[in-house]
Amino acid sequence: MSTLPFAAARQTDVEPDSATEAGGPGSVDVREQVLGLKKKLEEAAGEFGRLQTNLVSQQQLEDLLKQGRAHLQDLRARLLQTTAERDRLQTELAELKAAHQREVDRLQAQIDETAGQALRQQTLAQQRERDMLAKEQEQRQQIEALGDELQKVTAGKDRLAVELDEREATYKQFREERTEERFTFERLIAEATSNQREMVQELDEKRQQIETLREAAMRSQSLAREIMRAHEQSQPEKGDT
Repeated sequence: MSTLPFAAARQTDVEPDSATEAGGPGSVDVREQVLGLKKKLEEAAGEFGRLQTNLVSQQQLEDLLKQGRAHLQDLRARLLQTTAERDRLQTELAELKAAHQREVDRLQAQIDETAGQALRQQTLAQQRERDMLAKEQEQRQQIEALGDELQKVTAGKDRLAVELDEREATYKQFREERTEERFTFERLIAEATSNQREMVQELDEKRQQIETLREAAMRSQSLAREIMRAHEQSQPEKGDT
């Protein structure tokens, strides 16, 4: 019995496996299953060859051929199932790639937006830093100016303190002198008041004496006039006699 039909069938059965290998990045498990099936086919073909060589009975060869064909049909069914599984996995892989690409695009857009925000924040931070440096420089200049002004004020305060001490010493001396003069003045006033009282008393006494002398003078004048009138009256009477 010729072995060409079996070899042709074996070659036909192997073609889907080559298509499986050319299908692109499929699942690793699918490749392993396909390779396992190919290995089993090769083993079956080798076993079939050995059996065909060793067996002399055509019935046995036909039985073996039937078993090989049944085994081949089973392997073909399994290969078709594996191919369908491969196609399903490739479809899922394509969907996963598309979803991954969409996620990558979304993340890239988010990264670009975040980078833009970070760049804007960095620009704002640099501007704030420049503003803070300028303000710090201005504050430092103001502090230095205030320090100079403080030194001037301190020097002026020290000078005023010295002048104040000198004025206080002068005022103390002036107050002591004025106190001494006041005591002297009060003593003089007391003496003048006492002298004034004495003088007033003497004036009162002299006024009383003058009043007494005036009254005496008036009485003397009145008495003198009466004497003169009496004398005048006595002169005519002497002439008549």
